[in-house]
Amino acid sequence: MQGHKRHHKQIAAASRTDGADLSPNLTIRVNLGKYGALGPGKISLMELISRHGSISSAGKEMGMSYRRAWLLVDEINHTFREPLVETQMGGPGGGGARLTKLGRDIISRYRAIEGAAAVASAADLRALKASLPSTPTTTKLT
Repeated sequence: MQGHKRHHKQIAAASRTDGADLSPNLTIRVNLGKYGALGPGKISLMELISRHGSISSAGKEMGMSYRRAWLLVDEINHTFREPLVETQMGGPGGGGARLTKLGRDIISRYRAIEGAAAVASAADLRALKASLPSTPTTTKLT
């Protein structure tokens, strides 16, 4: 099972782009119906919280305010049957945050979905890329 998870992580990493690669790629957003949605932003925030042990540091790395990051964590924690992020209040030793077991599981499942979608769509994405001109000829409207 570990090898299977590692394989999905490698595929998922290969399917993500840092903006330098202009190839067609997927962005997965899981619609949870009346519970909301789970997408790359919330997943990245949780991964950064896990790495830094801090909502503030995670939000800062993503270019968002502490308030915005905290509101997203609050939303994430109220979406599922139990919290995905645990927090500790500040004090002499400072506060902190960490993922719960369910939080780690949700990230793993999201990345597995992302990896499976990348594998399933690889040929079609290559065909889309082959249909593009060598340089963009129009400006993208936002």
